[in-house]
Amino acid sequence: MIELAKKKAIRYSDLIDSCDTGEMMADRPQLRHMKLQGFAGGGKSHFALTFFAHESNGLKPEECLCTIIDCDLEGQSALVKREDILPKELRPRLFRKVCRTPTDVNEMSLAFIDLHRQHKEKYPDGCRVMIFENEAAFYVGCRDFYSQEVHGKSEADLMLERQTQAIAEGKKTLPAFKEGQMHSYKVINRLFFTPYERLKIAAEMFQFHFLSTVLLREYTENYGTANEKRVVTAAGRAEMTDPIFDWIVEFHQQQRAKGKEIKTRHIAIVRKSRTCEPFQLLKPTQEKFWKAVEDNRS
Repeated sequence: MIELAKKKAIRYSDLIDSCDTGEMMADRPQLRHMKLQGFAGGGKSHFALTFFAHESNGLKPEECLCTIIDCDLEGQSALVKREDILPKELRPRLFRKVCRTPTDVNEMSLAFIDLHRQHKEKYPDGCRVMIFENEAAFYVGCRDFYSQEVHGKSEADLMLERQTQAIAEGKKTLPAFKEGQMHSYKVINRLFFTPYERLKIAAEMFQFHFLSTVLLREYTENYGTANEKRVVTAAGRAEMTDPIFDWIVEFHQQQRAKGKEIKTRHIAIVRKSRTCEPFQLLKPTQEKFWKAVEDNRS
């Protein structure tokens, strides 16, 4: 018993020694874990790529690394071609993989995490950025993956089948997953959340910034009543992923006619930050954005 107690004491001591102290935490470079949300064309991907370029400033290209898990349908090729967004010398330091299923995303997240681990070992003071595009598209992919695995058909085909059945039975509609919402979405939500959880933990371990994009959606609540109102909310499962991120920044594009010309302007709105008070910024370049952060520190 005494020997066992001694072994436990040694193990506990080793565990304590492996902990970060407050001094160690304070000395680490500040990592940004940011959710970037907005309508299509609002500037989410633009901000993510210029963030990589901004954080890489003053470093050699080999000291910089950006990886992208891309579930988006819009793509980023047009943005990457622009040198004002991503300098030409950084293009070889960006690695993107288009993923459509949870299996693809899980495999790629593990591969990219290992790439960041190797990069940190070689360049401990380098710049590392992980971008996840796009939360809503990935959630749709998780639902479709579940439908294929459990029911042997796509979610669209399953919904059509169930709607046909509902009409035949004189009902307005039937749920797509007849096993019940609670049982099906318990699995779907876990498929969806796992890579976000994994990437956030890895970001702290291997010192990389973690950025994720999500589309906003708009709908009308209480349509046709005195309480009718326009509602804007994030697509996907914001209530699951929002707590992972230290920042939530919303991007909007506004257009107005000036004579025969259409003028476009972009706006960034900080909705959540553990660094500063919420603020709104017109034409949010990286330099202007981070200066505004300093000016609005809480």
